[in-house]
Amino acid sequence: MEDLDDLLFIDEHSHKGFCSEECIEDFYFPLIKHYEITEHSLRKKLNLLGESGFGEVTDQELIDEVLSSPSEVFRQQNELQESYYHFIKHYTDFTVIAVASVYRKEASFIFLTTMTRSQALITEFRYGEMISDWNYKTDPDDDDIDEEEEEPNLSKFKTSHDTALVDEEIDEDEDMVFIQLLESKKSNMLAEVILKRKDSDIPFEDYTGYESCFQETLDHHDEVFEKKDKEGDVLFTYIKSYSNFFYIVICLKRKEDASLVNVYPILGLPTNDLDLCQEFRGGIKLSGPLKN
Repeated sequence: MEDLDDLLFIDEHSHKGFCSEECIEDFYFPLIKHYEITEHSLRKKLNLLGESGFGEVTDQELIDEVLSSPSEVFRQQNELQESYYHFIKHYTDFTVIAVASVYRKEASFIFLTTMTRSQALITEFRYGEMISDWNYKTDPDDDDIDEEEEEPNLSKFKTSHDTALVDEEIDEDEDMVFIQLLESKKSNMLAEVILKRKDSDIPFEDYTGYESCFQETLDHHDEVFEKKDKEGDVLFTYIKSYSNFFYIVICLKRKEDASLVNVYPILGLPTNDLDLCQEFRGGIKLSGPLKN
């Protein structure tokens, strides 16, 4: 893009910009599939697969009403400080749930919509931080927010001519590109996992219960493999075996300067599927102590 003003943003806490709506849809496709699979798993667990007439919402006016005047809003945040909001609106005979990102107090991209009568299913979406004072663009001055105040880090890329600041801008720009690279690879890997995993494997919604294994796998791994992916980037895969499951951490190698090389985590996942674990055992097997 020739100008940062031409980029599209969908998250109020992220500087990740997109060139088009098609790019946004392609980038977040794995996350959309994740939410669809999660909803299906929840409905299966709660015996709601046969809830007649309920499920995905296609009425745009109804969706707009849910997003503009929700009864409840919950926010969850990932390790990159990106937020995902659960909008819940109750009607007389049903409830509508929408999972979306927010930019400048407005829902910007929708990952999931569903309609239900089940209180149990509604409860499953009540997690994270409850936003009790949600206001949907109620401040008339919101449209007049100064861009330089809203996005100070981006605006200085266009206005500064100080040599030291330019060097800092280059570093920040490179870091932003690298974070986007990490996210892109994470999306691709999640898509592969979705395609290859078995229904009997550990559910996605249970992954948070295994977070303590992440650092332990990096520090006390059983195996490490090094290989290049399709783009030619070097990946390190750390694998640790537990009593009834494996934990896998995939990292990307980044050369900081002539003497320093770091690895950055892309994805960590538990699995009880030996075949899926075997998929990550490709490349050169490394031995000896490794410093992370």
